Amino acid sequence: MAVVVLTPGANVGIPECSRILVAVGWEPKSVAGMEIDASVFMVKADGKVPDDGYFVFYGAQSSPDGSVRFLPSPPTGFASDVQAFEVEPGKVSADVESIDVCVTLHEGQVRGQSFGSLTGVFARLVDPSSGHEVARFDLPVAGMKETAITLAKVYRRNGQWKIRAVGQGFVGGLAPLARQYGVDVADDASTPPPVQEKPAPPPPPPAPKPVSLTKVTLEKRGQSVSLEKKAGEGFGEIVFNLNWNQRPEKKGGFLGRILGGNKGIDLDLGCLWELEDGDKGVIQALGEAWGEYRSEPFIRHAGDDRTGAIAQGENIRINGDKLSKIKRILVFAFIYEGVPNWAAADGVATVKVPGQHDIEVRLDNPASGQGMCAIALIENDKGKLKVTKEEQYFRGHLDMDKAYRWGLRWVAGSKN
Repeated sequence: MAVVVLTPGANVGIPECSRILVAVGWEPKSVAGMEIDASVFMVKADGKVPDDGYFVFYGAQSSPDGSVRFLPSPPTGFASDVQAFEVEPGKVSADVESIDVCVTLHEGQVRGQSFGSLTGVFARLVDPSSGHEVARFDLPVAGMKETAITLAKVYRRNGQWKIRAVGQGFVGGLAPLARQYGVDVADDASTPPPVQEKPAPPPPPPAPKPVSLTKVTLEKRGQSVSLEKKAGEGFGEIVFNLNWNQRPEKKGGFLGRILGGNKGIDLDLGCLWELEDGDKGVIQALGEAWGEYRSEPFIRHAGDDRTGAIAQGENIRINGDKLSKIKRILVFAFIYEGVPNWAAADGVATVKVPGQHDIEVRLDNPASGQGMCAIALIENDKGKLKVTKEEQYFRGHLDMDKAYRWGLRWVAGSKN
């Protein structure tokens, strides 16, 4: 089956199937100091999203109807792909006519960056029913001044789904692009309210909160950020997520690969915990030490992803409303099987706190031959939530325990 090579403005019909994959990437894959994000806007006939939930990106990874899902580390067999979106056309809301696939530079204007630093970006359409690449669009970007690009549109026309190559650039990054699509984006700084000369009328019902595009990246070891809770409230459910570069099995169906099927790579997320009363312990899949969310230690592992089938990776849930009882949490991960080192795993950890910016820790300085990584230290700092990037590598649990003086007893273990 020949691959259709698209040029700007060209389109091709999408084969009827329950799922499709739109993968994006760029060359070179990594540029120092440059952070590239893919996003999707599901728009109506007027070019606007039905509501903010139809903006799918790193901060909201699924549409309200479940038809589009963001895969930050696409589980495909193509090494050139960087990020991807899984689309189920049959689930797309009737009022959505187009699914616009975009790429943007995070804080590109602030950092003086543009897509001109790359040689090209691309979008690929893959048919999961056959495993074939249906269409590909390569956009040369050398010399471009823009910091945002609408790369392609997956759209519905006369009952058939098609994909069109676009390649339209914008200056301003993700926030102006999102506003163009009708998304209510939060400003980085709030504007002071005007002076009231007359008694203010009764306030209107609260409007939905605008979408926040900001994410905090802890780039250096020892760098930290502190979050304050609102008066009279707790932090709510804090989620620590670990994701990695999932890879396909050499055998098996292509659909399984798209959904993340991978029996070769098994990374395990866990944590050491210490309460204010001095009680200590570990939470991890080994030994099925899952923890408890509503009772001590107020930390719960959400489940072991032994196959890579969960596109969102592994999660640890922390009861932020009980932070006063928690002294410190050292979140770690180790390579159980499937990759020789952390460079091959390409891991990224994200701390998600309700009402706060996501905190991202990339495992981008891996030490060769050491399979255990202490990722981040979460502490109760006089009522504040303090997150510090550790990214220290060890041979195993015991060495890490000694380095942080936890004082637990360790024996060899395995997973059933």
